[in-house]
Amino acid sequence: MLIDATRSAFQLWLEIGLALTAAVLLLDSGQLRRQRTPGQYKPELAWRRAWAYFCMCLVIGSLSGALATVLGSPLATVEQLVDPRWWLMTLACAAVVFVGYAVIWPMGTFTDGRPLHGRVTLLYGSLWGACQALLFLSIWALIERSGLGVWWVAAATFLAIATYNGLWHRLVWDKYVSPPHNYTEWNARKVLLCHTPNLLVCLAYLAVYGNVGIFVLLQAYALAVSAWAMHFPKWSDDYTAPAGQERSITAG
Repeated sequence: MLIDATRSAFQLWLEIGLALTAAVLLLDSGQLRRQRTPGQYKPELAWRRAWAYFCMCLVIGSLSGALATVLGSPLATVEQLVDPRWWLMTLACAAVVFVGYAVIWPMGTFTDGRPLHGRVTLLYGSLWGACQALLFLSIWALIERSGLGVWWVAAATFLAIATYNGLWHRLVWDKYVSPPHNYTEWNARKVLLCHTPNLLVCLAYLAVYGNVGIFVLLQAYALAVSAWAMHFPKWSDDYTAPAGQERSITAG
């Protein structure tokens, strides 16, 4: 799966605009944070940080060529649509993502009594998943330039994403963007039963078939249902809690 990194003048200005938007959002969130109680989660701060992250994922996706490749590629080729093996692999990926994020992931997630804003939550989760998928494809594109074979690229991408995801969520995302939602006993289970199978099957799918658009859709679905399960708050919600707080199921 080769990603074309050729960029137009429009893409250059788009990248500059997105990077500036991210910078403004982060500066604004910094000013807002100083007006709030340190260590407390606030939805309006979380939304600013999330949008800054989305913008930077789009910048990276544009720079790597992943964004143009996704937008310029069909979801599936005519040959794939008449291939039973392609359908079987596609349905297998969808099933793994569905079971992992719509069935298993919610079991280890609490909502802390937050109201569910259906359309807002799905918008946030879909953008989260799609933008993060572009970041993952950019990692693939960077490793692909080494000249390694496709399965080595897939393996190296898996290790890079797994390392990034673990550190990013532990140190940043689950503290400054996502509201408290994790049961401590479920942290390892979510990695083993949700995130790892998702990455394994979807990266294998990319290695064999190269359907970048379907990869993005699967990741968008995964995080949309995750956002739904945690009841990601609306920016205007009057909700506050210790940032990054986890709870124990046994402690109630």
